[in-house]
Amino acid sequence: MNEENLWCLKENGYQAGLHKHYEGLFTQGNGYMHVRGSFEEGCSDAPQDEDYLRFPDNVTLEKPRHLKSKQGTYIPGIVGRHPLLKEEIINLPYVLGLEFRSAGERLDMDRCRISSYRRWLDLRDGSLHRAFIWETEEGMQLQCTYSRYISMADTHLCIQRVQLEVLAGEGRLEVKATLRADVRTNGMNHFAQIVPSAESEGSLSLETLTEEGNQIFMLSALEASEAMNWQEDNTRTMAALRGDCRLQNGDRLTVTKLTAVTTDRDREEGTVCDRAHEHLSRARDLGWEQLYKRHTDSWKSKWQHADIRIKGDDIAQVSVRASLYHLIRANSGQDARVAICAKGYAGEAYFGRYFWDTEINLLPFYLHTNPQAARNLLLFRYNTLDGARRNAKNYGYKGARYAWESSLSGEEQCANWQYADHEIHITADIVYAIYHYVRATGDHEFLERYGIDILVETARYWCDRVDWNREGACELLGVMGPDEYLPFTRNNAFTNRMVKFSLEQTVACLDSLQGSMPDSYATAAERLDIRPGERELFRRTAEKLRLPYDSQSEVVPQSDDFASYADVDFASVWTDKSRPFGHFISQERNYRSKALKQADVLELMLLFPQEFTREQLKAAYAYYEPITTHDSSLSVAVHGIVASWLDQKEAAADFLQRVMAIDLSPEKKGAAEGIHIANCGGLWQLIVYGFAGLKSAMWSETLQLEPRLPEGWEELDFQIAWRGERYRITLHPGAYEIHKLDGREAIADTTI
Repeated sequence: MNEENLWCLKENGYQAGLHKHYEGLFTQGNGYMHVRGSFEEGCSDAPQDEDYLRFPDNVTLEKPRHLKSKQGTYIPGIVGRHPLLKEEIINLPYVLGLEFRSAGERLDMDRCRISSYRRWLDLRDGSLHRAFIWETEEGMQLQCTYSRYISMADTHLCIQRVQLEVLAGEGRLEVKATLRADVRTNGMNHFAQIVPSAESEGSLSLETLTEEGNQIFMLSALEASEAMNWQEDNTRTMAALRGDCRLQNGDRLTVTKLTAVTTDRDREEGTVCDRAHEHLSRARDLGWEQLYKRHTDSWKSKWQHADIRIKGDDIAQVSVRASLYHLIRANSGQDARVAICAKGYAGEAYFGRYFWDTEINLLPFYLHTNPQAARNLLLFRYNTLDGARRNAKNYGYKGARYAWESSLSGEEQCANWQYADHEIHITADIVYAIYHYVRATGDHEFLERYGIDILVETARYWCDRVDWNREGACELLGVMGPDEYLPFTRNNAFTNRMVKFSLEQTVACLDSLQGSMPDSYATAAERLDIRPGERELFRRTAEKLRLPYDSQSEVVPQSDDFASYADVDFASVWTDKSRPFGHFISQERNYRSKALKQADVLELMLLFPQEFTREQLKAAYAYYEPITTHDSSLSVAVHGIVASWLDQKEAAADFLQRVMAIDLSPEKKGAAEGIHIANCGGLWQLIVYGFAGLKSAMWSETLQLEPRLPEGWEELDFQIAWRGERYRITLHPGAYEIHKLDGREAIADTTI
């Protein structure tokens, strides 16, 4: 491929059955606002205002409602209440609407004569392009070219341009620009008030008030290269302008739509209406060229630190950049009131909530490319600590218990009791992530100002949650580890080790703070009401918490009771591996079987590699991988890293292909309901921790590599932020270099 193609995701030829997949894959955004990759004119037979009641089923197994198209405009933090699903992100009014008609025939990709269709997402700047030839019923041929982007420079702007060139014939062409509030979120209408407006001068606006009281204001300005005579065409739920012009053979019509979107959650002063006018006025003054330049410059600065360059594998190069694009897009790094939802704001599955994915799968990427964004993700957990306290209280415990599916305020939103009640490891995962951040950045001030509150309150929860047995040890009973197919286990190895770590670090933090900064400790002790003897309780609980393995364990058990679960004849049960294993077995049977949904012990070994021998890692991989279904998108990257560490290059390469296919494969249609953003983070970890062999900052004081490049890779190159400095790492088969990015010579030049 040439260099330009290594930065493009392409759809060559339109297939209606794949449209929803590409809507998710081509999602555009800037951290503040995200828009799915839907057609500007919409799709026939794909209504967006269908009322229905979605149930809190297993998202992996449920059948989605919108089979052809699901439009989506999302602003993190704008949420509503669902009668069954609780809090959910709201699908806001459709901002992209542009329709064209010729002699009454409406341009429709399914019903019109369309040829030479192609669409592509330019990953360099997040711009989406579509080109095709439309032959109208009247015999006019039009070359149609669409371009749009969500500005990374002014995050309130959505910028669109359509060019229609007459290749043959002549006739009148009608243009209709819209802002539409006739959309639903999981079948629910969350708008309490809708106020459309349009003016003949070429502007239209739509103000909506959600049931929760949030204001959203959209303001569009239209410009056309031909005189249009715009006319208002509003409905109760839609702001619209309609205009037309006559085109001759060889004529070219250019229509530009600039839209500013503001909400009452924005931190800017002024009304939503006034601020939208200000953003739009500046945009019109700048003009198309300057707007685009500012946008591309912003993207360049982000790619400078985030890009991974691969020579020798073009498919991997494009796939990795696609994941990096969505990781960049999904998090602005500026707002600690929100985190990153499980679908990367590219769909409504998982309802816009926050999981452990953030700390375990996503955080490493941000730690080493955009540390400020990583800090804000952890500040979100600090900001929702009161919600975690309420969760603990609701369960009858002291301290703070973080939600499995967190709302904006931290309360538990998971309606499935087996996950909400038992998947408690997330509370310890957050403490692990705090220490990972501090170790990777050297930002000890974060720990002293914010982290200590989380550590102490979660330690209180753990001391209340454990059960003490007759032998004087404490246990964690009735828990679910990362493997979601076993919900009621006894002393899950992953959970218990994470909890022990969390308690140990809480004690260490208190000891250190009291010894080195007694005034700060006194302030924290008063704020948190740390009682005499409480630290000793944390210490004793950590010491006595049972681990179901030791240094002599040949195969580390997933839990104390794992051996008692039933074996599964996968060949007879799982008859179609193109579908999840969960489709072929009842939940009751699955919950008592040795069939893993995802990595559990291997995830533990990935996070605590220094505690296990190579023989233990090899034995665990050999035992657990054959009984792991990988029904979770979080699983394959972990297995790929472990396979790479074990020098199983063929298996690691296979897992790489599977990781890349989760969202990119048209056959799987994996992006239809949104991007598997945790898998994007997993792909980064597979490249950096697996193939480059970077030792985690959790356990290494210095940059250390143990590379294992896949066959055929000629070069791997990327940047790393490490404790306040930036480095460029370049690897070739048998050698690597590490350069500190301050103009000096290489600090490491190693032949393997």
